[in-house]
Amino acid sequence: MAANRPKTRISFKCLLLFIASVAVYVICVGAVFMFDAFYNEIYDTPHVVRGVADYTDTNVNDRLTAHSLAGEWEFFYNRWIITDGDIGKNDGYISIPGRWTGKTVNGKTLSRFGYASYRLTVKNVAAEQLLTCFTDNSVVALRMFINGRLCAISGIVSKDADVAASGKSTKLDHITSDGGDVTIVIETGYTSSGGLTCAPRLDYTMTSPPYWHFLERFASVGVFGLAVGAFIMALIMTLAFRRYDKDITLPVLIGMLCLHFFFSKEITIAIDLYGYGAVWIPAIITGMLTVAVFAVHILRLSGGLNKWNLLPLATVLVLSAIAYGALYGTVYAVIPALIYLLAALYPLYPLIVGQKINTKFKIVYSLIYLLTICALAIEVIDGTGACSFGTEYFFAAAITIVIVAQCVASFLRLYNFSRRLIRMNELEHEVEQAKLRALTAQIKPHFVFNSLNAIRAQYHKNLDDGDVALQNFAGHLRSTIVAAGGDNLIAFEKEVQNVLNYFDLENLRADGALTLLLDINERSFSLPELSIQPFVENAVKYADTQSVKDGYIKLSSEKTEDAVIVTIADNGKGFDTDKPQNGVGIKNSRERLKRLLDADVIIVSQPNQGTRVTVIIPNKETEN
Repeated sequence: MAANRPKTRISFKCLLLFIASVAVYVICVGAVFMFDAFYNEIYDTPHVVRGVADYTDTNVNDRLTAHSLAGEWEFFYNRWIITDGDIGKNDGYISIPGRWTGKTVNGKTLSRFGYASYRLTVKNVAAEQLLTCFTDNSVVALRMFINGRLCAISGIVSKDADVAASGKSTKLDHITSDGGDVTIVIETGYTSSGGLTCAPRLDYTMTSPPYWHFLERFASVGVFGLAVGAFIMALIMTLAFRRYDKDITLPVLIGMLCLHFFFSKEITIAIDLYGYGAVWIPAIITGMLTVAVFAVHILRLSGGLNKWNLLPLATVLVLSAIAYGALYGTVYAVIPALIYLLAALYPLYPLIVGQKINTKFKIVYSLIYLLTICALAIEVIDGTGACSFGTEYFFAAAITIVIVAQCVASFLRLYNFSRRLIRMNELEHEVEQAKLRALTAQIKPHFVFNSLNAIRAQYHKNLDDGDVALQNFAGHLRSTIVAAGGDNLIAFEKEVQNVLNYFDLENLRADGALTLLLDINERSFSLPELSIQPFVENAVKYADTQSVKDGYIKLSSEKTEDAVIVTIADNGKGFDTDKPQNGVGIKNSRERLKRLLDADVIIVSQPNQGTRVTVIIPNKETEN
């Protein structure tokens, strides 16, 4: 038999929240591209056009923000114009950041492999300006020259594919401008990335406060230490509570966040041990794995981890990752990366529409997950060269928030586990006591003897009626024993049948003097077996409705927006509710209903005016 796809009730608010989440992602990613498009206008820096930047009336050293030199540079493919003294004509113009992959030079379409030179003329630079050109996070090994003088070097710059590698950027010296035009040349080593994916910058270091870089470095290391601590704590907690919860996605997620952060620009620059280019591919891989693990964690948390959700999502993520690898080194690589991250938003859908966690936690988890996706999306945009400015500070802030949030989640999880264990121990004791009370309260010897005598008398009158009475008695005993042996939930209709079995036996003894009215308007819910029958039994025994004119006991049910309400009412002699009541069966039913369904039992009674018992069972589908 083919399995049916699980159905989920979707409210308009949930659908709207999911659409809003996708919109926030699109707006954040779009804002990066818009900021990049107007970067020069925002920071009032000259545009680089056709290999020229005009710095008339622009002071390089007047602020703490670096001057981005993104734009069109002169391009020389497989040529080093300073080191080799190449004075030939350029091969055209190419944007930095950007790729030469697919460009045509001398009638030949370029692949993503090779080395190159880039040249820029900065016109009208004021005298006495301190100049150096550098980049902290280049994937490609390179060296930079100002007016033919080496000012920065990153990694092992070589034409040989076997030895070329990127490395940390080293600013050798500042150059004091004599005024006029300045020529900047960048020579890259052999690379497979198809060009420079980060924009060079004119240095601002000489004007920045000395403590700035200290804070910049150690803040990143501190956050990384916090993440490692959270991972260790989450792992220990998961192993300690493995018996009660087999979900290992949280420690794996925090571990992936640690690993990805280790390969990020922040740690690369802070610890100053390796070049960003050496870890760019691991950074992308760990970033994608982080998103995948987070997606599984969200699906598991929301109860949506099934083949209908997991298989389509996994298919899109795998195909996007493969497409990214195939397009690596081209400007189009950013497209499958963004598709990957857009598809990763899908787990928000079962999280939002699901009923497993309440609304506040839905919002918190949605925001954390959305922040993670946006941070990684912007990191990918930056790393693939789709934007000209560095996004490392946004990424660091976003991932810091995510890591701290996951640390808090770990502490809350540990706290909830501890409370659950304490409560479980308490409940085990309560269950054993409840079983004993149920057996004592519900199987009463005098009821058994009286029922058997009534059944025997019924057989003397009519064999068929005797059979019905005996069947009712057997059904009552069976349900009583089952109820005493565990916390079984049964359909309300079955509980009504239990009530009828008991009532018919009592009415048999009362020679038909008892009246039971049924007003059943809601049937589609479950409750503990024999949790309603004791209230009817109490009315039969103490209401004395048979001595009241038109006396009755009435069992009714109805559904409201928030709850199912079951009522047992009679017009008997009632009692004073201020006086203590010692009914063990009533107490047992109250405890079972509260423990298993969080239901409340309200008893209202007045002498000579009857009794009304109201059982309020919260409707789980309407809870947040």
